[in-house]
Amino acid sequence: MKPSKVKESGQSTIEFIFTFAFGVSIIFLVFNSALNYATGYLVHYATFMASRTYLVADSYVGTIGQTEASMNGAEQKARQTYDKYMLQIFDVPSSGFKVNPPGNDSATYLTVGAATVFDLKIDALGKVTGQSVLELTSESFLGREPTRAQCANRVCFGMTNSVNCSSAMDVTLYDNGC
Repeated sequence: MKPSKVKESGQSTIEFIFTFAFGVSIIFLVFNSALNYATGYLVHYATFMASRTYLVADSYVGTIGQTEASMNGAEQKARQTYDKYMLQIFDVPSSGFKVNPPGNDSATYLTVGAATVFDLKIDALGKVTGQSVLELTSESFLGREPTRAQCANRVCFGMTNSVNCSSAMDVTLYDNGC
């Protein structure tokens, strides 16, 4: 008996299609990962710049006893700086951006700055990893320098041993660096 011949003429085409589809999927996965890295770096830079804007924004209101008045508009300026980078192009909403204001205790001093939380897809096509997303966080906690009003309070306390310096005093409060 002769063995029957099986036609194998299309075998290499099928193997090529499977290998090609797998190879292209891996290339797309690597390409999307590179885009995610670049987007992450851009978001981190925008968060850092917004944090720096928040930390140095001061309305130069040196009224003694009103430290909050010096920070009026600091968060708005930080948000404007963050929005200049137009991260919506990369599907990063500006709603994930937040500012951590200084608190009254020393425990929150190191967390003063800005943070952004955003999601990115792992796979652009959704064929290799499904619809999985990464939740990423970019933080820039630099600590806030004292405002001019806080400096005035410190200098007033250093000169008079109280924080109740009135405007009737014939003294100019000045400190280079506080």
